[in-house]
Amino acid sequence: MNSWVILLKSIKYQILIYLRIRQAVFFSLVFPVFLFIIFGNIWGASPDYIPFLLSGIIGMSIASEGLFAIGTVIREYYTNGLIKYFRKLPFNILLHFAGLIVSRIMSLLFTLLILCIISYLFFGSKPSANDFIHYTIGTIIGLSIFSFIGLCLSFSGIKGGADKGLSNLIYFIMLFTSMAFYPVKSFNKTIGTIGDYLPLNPVLNILRNEAVNYPVLLFWLLFPMFIFYMIFGRIKFSR
Repeated sequence: MNSWVILLKSIKYQILIYLRIRQAVFFSLVFPVFLFIIFGNIWGASPDYIPFLLSGIIGMSIASEGLFAIGTVIREYYTNGLIKYFRKLPFNILLHFAGLIVSRIMSLLFTLLILCIISYLFFGSKPSANDFIHYTIGTIIGLSIFSFIGLCLSFSGIKGGADKGLSNLIYFIMLFTSMAFYPVKSFNKTIGTIGDYLPLNPVLNILRNEAVNYPVLLFWLLFPMFIFYMIFGRIKFSR
């Protein structure tokens, strides 16, 4: 079967599965909108803060989706005994996970559209077409990065069950050292510098059309993918 046909079928089924899980829909759509409205009303006195907050909420959603919605799916595959069959499929395993990632990109783009509408209706801040293009590019690149980070973390603790706690720890470290909700460097340059070498800040730079540290971005784009592919090839499954 053609690789594109396999990919499209994978995307279709992943979207159907996603829509049937109410908890997933809540945390990927309802929660970011709710958080944007609350934070915008509390700290949105300055008109310049609303676009900053909007991109921060998008960045937070991208990291959360990648680490928890995609990364932890490996735990379910392993628990259900499905993962040992992936290596025997008549197509590259990356096509399966690419379908999963693309389906989440589509759901995030829908969330992004809703957030832009909320930004205009509630706060009078209308993102431009150029802003939306950068939001879209940042979503695609960011979700690819965090998806493979999540996959690597899931495999690293797949037998010991430590992957969830490790994912939570890494997520909050990235979130609170990043420029998602406030300019960290204005308060602590050391923490801000740490955040610059973690993946969330480069993604936020893309979302905000700011200067991007491309070596750092490229590292986080390729290294987790390479590590995931290597780990998956070496993992042993019980019969």
